[in-house]
Amino acid sequence: MKRGLLVATIAAIVALAFFTKKLSIQEGPAYQVSPFPYGKNFAFTITDDPDHTKLQKVKPVYDFLVKNGFKTTVAVWVLEAKRSNGLPDQENSHSESDTLQREAYRKYILWLKEKGFEIAIHTVSEGNDRREDTVRGYEEYKKIFGENPKINIMHSNNLENIYWGSKVITNKYLQWFMEHVAGTIYPKVKFPFEGEVPGSPYFWGDILREKTKYVRLWGTDDINTLKFNQTMPYHDPAKPYVEYWFSFSDGYNVRFFKQLISDENIERLVKERGASIVYTHFAAGFTLKTKEGKYEIDPSFSEQMEKIARHKQGWFVPASNLLDRLLLMKNVTLVEGNHVLLVVNSNECAVEGITILLPSNSLFFGSDGKEYRPNEENEIVIEKVPPFGNFALYTPTSESALRNAEPGASEYLFMVLKRIKIMIFSHIG
Repeated sequence: MKRGLLVATIAAIVALAFFTKKLSIQEGPAYQVSPFPYGKNFAFTITDDPDHTKLQKVKPVYDFLVKNGFKTTVAVWVLEAKRSNGLPDQENSHSESDTLQREAYRKYILWLKEKGFEIAIHTVSEGNDRREDTVRGYEEYKKIFGENPKINIMHSNNLENIYWGSKVITNKYLQWFMEHVAGTIYPKVKFPFEGEVPGSPYFWGDILREKTKYVRLWGTDDINTLKFNQTMPYHDPAKPYVEYWFSFSDGYNVRFFKQLISDENIERLVKERGASIVYTHFAAGFTLKTKEGKYEIDPSFSEQMEKIARHKQGWFVPASNLLDRLLLMKNVTLVEGNHVLLVVNSNECAVEGITILLPSNSLFFGSDGKEYRPNEENEIVIEKVPPFGNFALYTPTSESALRNAEPGASEYLFMVLKRIKIMIFSHIG
């Protein structure tokens, strides 16, 4: 009876010990690859749409961003609009906003590009753009900047928008719901967007696929865009004219933007090692007009942005730079072996500044002959891994290193069971 009770008690202790050990092991992987380069902890960038933009209104904002080390994405209209925006579709020259056809604005945008900002398009004009206008807009853009736009952001109701309205969703039943139910409340859903329809005067899907890499779509009110859309940038086979889609965090106007970058949200973005791509309109309240007729930046907005800038481990790059990095890091993996950790690069190009998060007591020797120990943020940085190559990190196998090693789950269970065997069959008469 005593033996049976003892066995049951010890079995319970074993189970508790083993599962406690198991749970501690399953808290998360010991080694993780950060999506950001050279030890950067988080990423923050902005895509600014040009709706209602006038140079004098947005210049104070961009001057501030330049001064504080931010590099963001500026969406522009290349051409003056020739048609209305949406329905009714008719000839109507109505460009209320600055475009690249206006010299002072164009010169300032070129200056921003020299400072490292990215210039995207918000379709080529403010109004419905037929194919010949889109072709001309791309040609004009390349003439000005020497390259094609890497990002396109669909504008509002423009009929050349691709996979827009109810077609943002591929499920036919949900499309029906959007058209016949949601469309009664939000008529835009039912607009005849035809940018992806061959034969339509608004077709330009082939141009988009050939010349532009990223298109913005889904949004969230969470500052951590990457947490909301962990797979971005992604390709949807059902929408072949778009190479990659990406999402945004909503900072539509100054009020929403300031809510998004509250102290609490900034702290959480850093803690989560997240990435934020904020969608906004800098012409929507970010500057205030003085009695003298000049525009000055909203002080509470600039105060919060300065707090972000003070985070030295923040990565402040244009949206496509961030998306390019996220795309690359999808093909960088860690493979654990016997006393070795392989950093494998499956990309066609080299990847630099690969940051690995690991336990604070880790010690490795790299295939480059260097010793690797984690910094105060539990990171090590691999300078470069060649295309279709790898970098090996070896753990020391000396007696002193093994002396400090902790048993794994299987070894731990094996030792406990052996101890029980001795107690039951050897120590009880």
